[in-house]
Amino acid sequence: MAAVVLFDIDGTLIGLGTDVHRAAFAHAFREVYGVEASLDGIRAAGRTDTWLLFEPLRELGMTDREIAARLREAFAAMCSYVDVHLGDLQDRVLPGVRELLKELDARGAVVGLLTGNLEAIALAKMRKAGLDGCFEFGAFGEESATRSELVLVALRKASLVVGEAVLPGRTVVVGDTPLDVEAAQVHGVRSCAVASGPFDEIELREAGADVVLASLEPWDESADAILGLVP
Repeated sequence: MAAVVLFDIDGTLIGLGTDVHRAAFAHAFREVYGVEASLDGIRAAGRTDTWLLFEPLRELGMTDREIAARLREAFAAMCSYVDVHLGDLQDRVLPGVRELLKELDARGAVVGLLTGNLEAIALAKMRKAGLDGCFEFGAFGEESATRSELVLVALRKASLVVGEAVLPGRTVVVGDTPLDVEAAQVHGVRSCAVASGPFDEIELREAGADVVLASLEPWDESADAILGLVP
């Protein structure tokens, strides 16, 4: 069975987030829920967009039921905002990423996304970064508020791609936060943590990552490290 490699986006494939993505939350809070709120003061790294939408509204006293009633509308507002305002991200692609993705494909790995971003936002970022077409499937932020549950979503989708059940032990999550590592651990998936985001190598190692890399460059060594987790 081919190895399955699941990539986070922000901090792993491209430089941390975008101002436009954060602004999309404020836009949805204002236009859909009628409140002035933002992600200021909330540590977003590793969180899903669903979680990030709920949290500020809960702090304002809104109930989960009230938030959920307009959730689809809020997601649509966020995606439209990003579609209109997102600029070119070619220069935000982190070192070694393009080469690594090509190498994994050449070695027969099945490569997908596992991201807290909403699907339309994730795909817009990949398109603007010139990375569209590199991924066969994805698990996205509207499919669960909890990142670990997205691992199950990704495993199901990967199984459809390969035509047989994908084993957790043949799957690697590549991300830049302890939450990426934790999500993998919950389901027996291997983890490769990259210190290209807000957490350093020590923090990622303490989180229990199977492999910790300073960056994805040099890409050939990164490919060896990732695929070496699923021999």
